[in-house]
Amino acid sequence: MADDRRMAAGVNIDLVWAALRSTRAEPPAGIKGGRRKTYVAALEQAQQMFTAAASVGAATRPLLLFYGLSQGGRAIAAAAKHVHNNDYPLVGHGIKVNTSTLVGPIAKVQVYGDNTTTGSFTRLSKILNSPTWDGAAPVSLAELWNTLPEGNVFPLEETTTGATPLPVSVDEYSVLHQAQTASPVQLIVTGIPTDIIPPPQHPGPTPALEAFLVQYPKLAGHTAIYPKGVYPDGQGGTVHLAYPSSHSGYHERTAEALAHSTLYRLHDRYVFPAVGANRDSLHPVMAWWAVLFALSMLARYQPEAWADHIAIDTSRAAVPIERLLTEALTAVPELLLQTIMDVSQ
Repeated sequence: MADDRRMAAGVNIDLVWAALRSTRAEPPAGIKGGRRKTYVAALEQAQQMFTAAASVGAATRPLLLFYGLSQGGRAIAAAAKHVHNNDYPLVGHGIKVNTSTLVGPIAKVQVYGDNTTTGSFTRLSKILNSPTWDGAAPVSLAELWNTLPEGNVFPLEETTTGATPLPVSVDEYSVLHQAQTASPVQLIVTGIPTDIIPPPQHPGPTPALEAFLVQYPKLAGHTAIYPKGVYPDGQGGTVHLAYPSSHSGYHERTAEALAHSTLYRLHDRYVFPAVGANRDSLHPVMAWWAVLFALSMLARYQPEAWADHIAIDTSRAAVPIERLLTEALTAVPELLLQTIMDVSQ
């Protein structure tokens, strides 16, 4: 278990924490006084909790991971350049579970925000332009789970619930042509279900494909390139999308195209789906927050049920839980580093 934090995605997590530690001597955005102290202390606590989480098993790991992320969230809020000095402190959880759903299938645990303006989940969501939702429209853990690329690899249910993140990249094949013209840069979106890809003999936009893409708010305003832009590959279908641009420079248009996606874990780009009744996609930090909170509540308040969920010999959810908790050891610190850099610019 001590090596779990180095297993996920082949990342040397010690380097990620070293990068975070290097920001503490000279915190970002020039923060000072109590705000600086919050930033430094929160990062230290986050690192200690993640280090401790790497040395324990699934029985207690979600508790340490959630509170480590909670402290990391305080560092993000303190580093956020656009946040007033009175608005950076995070107080309380700001998120709840429907306690009646904690006993039963883990995929059906319901999560929602508590609507407090100072609650950590609500306030950090506002800082990161991420939506919240209340108890009138709770979201299932299965749907939240599948908004994480790591969760999508090992879903909680055999039947995937809700839309999943889609990898994106820039069409490098047309780079030379686009560099010399004012044509839009094409964004390649992969992972489209193959059964909604138009057949070669009948190319063109289809209602099924358009309805599928609507689930991804950042893809609004796209123009699908047909027919050559849509084709199946080994990981599902692929579609090329173009966006209108007023920029003449290729690099500016490339940056604008990539702005329709989210950088994830310092290296990959995805478009994330909206969850529940929301029209906006969750910031990945807040998706991890919601998932780890639900798991920590199970581990803390329903230890017998949690022990059943993580029992490898009897629970189908046990391996997905193990894998997600292992991935969290590297994914969350990478997201903390990336998000701190983003909000402090």
